[in-house]
Amino acid sequence: MKYILILLSIGTLFLTSCIKDEPLYREADIVSFTIKSDDYISSSMTEDRVQLVLSAADKTNLIPEIEVSLGATISPASGVAQDFTNDVVYTVVSEDGNYSKRYTVSVTSRMGFKYDFENWTEEGAYWKYPAMSDPAWKSANQGVMTAKAGNVTEYPTRSTIDAYRGKYAALLETQVGGNFFVVGYVPVFSGSLFRGDFKLQMSNPAKSPLFGQIHPKEDGKPLKMTGYYKYTPGEKLINKQGEVAGQIDECSIYAVLYKVTKGAEGQKEYLDGTNILTSDKVVATAILEDRTAKKEYTKFELPFIYKGDIDYSQNDYKLAIVFASSKNGDFYEGAVGSTLIVDEVEVECEPFDEN
Repeated sequence: MKYILILLSIGTLFLTSCIKDEPLYREADIVSFTIKSDDYISSSMTEDRVQLVLSAADKTNLIPEIEVSLGATISPASGVAQDFTNDVVYTVVSEDGNYSKRYTVSVTSRMGFKYDFENWTEEGAYWKYPAMSDPAWKSANQGVMTAKAGNVTEYPTRSTIDAYRGKYAALLETQVGGNFFVVGYVPVFSGSLFRGDFKLQMSNPAKSPLFGQIHPKEDGKPLKMTGYYKYTPGEKLINKQGEVAGQIDECSIYAVLYKVTKGAEGQKEYLDGTNILTSDKVVATAILEDRTAKKEYTKFELPFIYKGDIDYSQNDYKLAIVFASSKNGDFYEGAVGSTLIVDEVEVECEPFDEN
């Protein structure tokens, strides 16, 4: 019996030691950031920025609800009212106290519907890649960065001074792929730019782009999307099976309005590269049909074609805007060198008829 008690005591000491030696968490991230208000619409995040969209103009007394990494703390704290008339800086400190991150949080009233592609920045924790300053615009640059382990000279989606108006426009270029340890054989990387989010899925890359941002009723019924573009297709269309004989690469320019579940759950629902144009959730589309070469800036004017009724009493809705230098780029098909440049894009809306 005495021998058994000694063994139990040793075991208890061993387990206690393991528990005491368990390392504290080092993550210092904001996981989610929302506003406790009926006016809250959506949020977008990068490594150091949070952008919130409200349907009201008053930003002076908003109560944030913030989720951070396990064990981490944030200052100012979640649930404490803030005046967001100007940007507010939040600091997250990891559980072990050795790591911290600063996030700049800004609030806008409703979405803007004119996009001039003037403001660019860089994202990425270890390797940097070009991105729009507006975090609601995403691209597949993050996926290219991951596949190439940061060894990238020039990314598929970036700014260009070849602008229709202003200083910059958005340039999307289909680039040569290769064999990569992370994702396997990739014949091409298409340039892409879209409003929504991007969550890299190695097993099914077409599910990585998450298209759409909440489109509140107050922003009106989308009528048409306009803008200017140039397009030069590459010489040889290829996919994972090899050359696609007799076909020429084409670009993609389109917008889609689709329904989601009302409330917070709808915020998490997206269409992706596998179903953005085919899902039964799609209510309206505005699609560029002429996807051929354009040497000079050419205006597009795309009316929204409605496939169903809009009923905000039953659903919420998201609006997606998508550009790609190769229309099947989500499936790694395209022509190296295909280049799409877009500038001065606008979505025009009208008030909903209350009758």
